[in-house]
Amino acid sequence: MRPEARAAARQAALKESKEKKAAAQSAKKAEKAKTAAAAAKGQTQRIQSKQGAKGSAPKVQAKSR
Repeated sequence: MRPEARAAARQAALKESKEKKAAAQSAKKAEKAKTAAAAAKGQTQRIQSKQGAKGSAPKVQAKSR
């Protein structure tokens, strides 16, 4: 393959990957804006940890006192 063809193919691949990355980032921004708008309306979604979802273990009561 000629060096010019290789360089053109490389440039095309770089351009495609940059466009794909930009599209993914804009979709991420749109999702973030959507959740921010929902939060402004008072429809916040509570973040719960895995431990909290399971339910924490009960505390052991002291029996010697």
